[in-house]
Amino acid sequence: MTPPQNPFTLLALPLLAFGLACRAPAAPKEFIAFTTQKVIVFKDGHALVIKKGVGKTDAMGEIHTLEVPDAAVLGSFWATTPKAGALLGMRAGWREEEATETVEEPALDNLAILRANVGAECEVVIDPARPLAGRIREVLVRETPTAAAAQPAANGWHRGGQLVPQPPAGAGQVQELSTTTTAVSGTHFVLRTGDGDLLLPVASVRSVKIADMKTRTTREVTRKTRSKQLTFRFDGRGEEHEITLMYFRPGVRWIPTYRVDLPSGDQKVAEVSLQAEILNEAEDLLEVPVDIVVGVPNFRFKTTPSPLALESVMRNTLAEAEPMLMGQMRNDFSNASYASRSGEFRRAAAGAGAAGAGGLELPGELSAGGAQDLFVYNLPNLRLRKGDRAAVSIFRAEVPYRDVYTWDLHLQREDIAAAPSGAGVDSPLKISTNKVWHQIELTNSTGVPWTTGAAMIMQGQQPLAQELLTYTSPRDACRVPVTVSVETRGAFSEEEVARQLDALTWDRNRYAKIDNRAALHLCNNKPSPIDVEISVRLGGRVTEASHEGEVTLLPFDGADWHNYRGSPAVNNSSRVGWKRTLAPGEVFEPTVDYSFWTRH
Repeated sequence: MTPPQNPFTLLALPLLAFGLACRAPAAPKEFIAFTTQKVIVFKDGHALVIKKGVGKTDAMGEIHTLEVPDAAVLGSFWATTPKAGALLGMRAGWREEEATETVEEPALDNLAILRANVGAECEVVIDPARPLAGRIREVLVRETPTAAAAQPAANGWHRGGQLVPQPPAGAGQVQELSTTTTAVSGTHFVLRTGDGDLLLPVASVRSVKIADMKTRTTREVTRKTRSKQLTFRFDGRGEEHEITLMYFRPGVRWIPTYRVDLPSGDQKVAEVSLQAEILNEAEDLLEVPVDIVVGVPNFRFKTTPSPLALESVMRNTLAEAEPMLMGQMRNDFSNASYASRSGEFRRAAAGAGAAGAGGLELPGELSAGGAQDLFVYNLPNLRLRKGDRAAVSIFRAEVPYRDVYTWDLHLQREDIAAAPSGAGVDSPLKISTNKVWHQIELTNSTGVPWTTGAAMIMQGQQPLAQELLTYTSPRDACRVPVTVSVETRGAFSEEEVARQLDALTWDRNRYAKIDNRAALHLCNNKPSPIDVEISVRLGGRVTEASHEGEVTLLPFDGADWHNYRGSPAVNNSSRVGWKRTLAPGEVFEPTVDYSFWTRH
């Protein structure tokens, strides 16, 4: 009776055969080249590279390439073929080669001149009174191999044991392991004359006269190099296969930059233009279609190198080339960034105000589309070598906008219980500077999202400001600060209305209740009506706001206080807001009644 076979043994046999073949591969004779088909670029400095190559399997059923990326993210390095199951595996490794080349160089001393002209008739002067005529028969030298400083090959690239003029397109860097040359030393040479052979010292030669003298000599240089190699194993010999190579790597990014042109008249339509500034520090992109992505991708292992790249550390050359720009991008240009005076503003379904705005104008050969929660712009073919920069126009559109004047106050109070006594305490109340900002509110009527980027605001040829335009989805609206309005100034005052000592005992501490009234004063000194929005944030509980102020009660916020020593449970944080249209010369004076607790 035949014993049952272990299925794991059956599975191990082909894997073992493949492992044995990996240990003793046949010497590769041909290396296929890959052509970049597409590059998908993200704002964080990473890109997905897709390449294709066609090759024929050798006697071992393998196809080889020298094009191994110097950086690839763990889990993103894939090779596929159209024929399912044809590709058995992929192997990355180092290949060492030794090549010898003949280097020609000037003959810089007597010994080198004599060696270069062996066999030539000459006149040698050692004693000026008795010149010697004859033929250089032999130069007695000793050749000693010696290590030389490692340097790139003078004439090209070591490939298949031979020197070729140029490296294959996209091939990885060749590492120089050692360079060996020949040191030549000697003291005498033999001159054949009519009276016999003369042994003469080289150091005593004062001059040599030779017809058509050779002044260059040669020496051999042997270099040992190491380069990366990818090997694809197939189930078949002499078969042609198309291979698609894909990997995610750092070194390419795009930066969105906007230009917002405001009209000079009363028409409330602004022209918004977006261009992509592309930085390439990864590899040459020659006539390659490029996609740029709007959105926040999630690549968990983007700082971990793939072992198939044969690198122990991820090499982000873009971060090295532009450290300030890459560092700033992670903070300011992230789509999650809303940190500006208008940052928290969002108005959903803003499409109702988009009537009359022009449509989106995409340049020729450029299209756009969505991919899950990301948005992709398909750019035309680009020619961008490593180290190059490019700017590509993305779109231009007319969108509705309006002017808004915002005044944001944050009352930051010094805790009386924590404040030092005596001199140096000016006031327990600290407020933000009373600046009224002129902002523009842009409605995205283009049908495509606006990603976070730097925005230059112009009116004709006059620059008004440069700020951050934050991520704005279609039919939404965003605000971009322009400048502080000098014709719309605000003033603030506060008075205490009542005080109750020992009004509260909490956690064995006694608290006093302070009732205050804050008064605001805002005047429109401009010759035209303006839309204003006022926001007041303070530590305490707002009990009443005049002029239909919208009150929002929030939990305790430590940013409302300096040196707060009480319990967070006794004090709220409050926010009050007003929206008004002020006529020329009109004054708006709302008041806020609020209370807070302070520990004795």
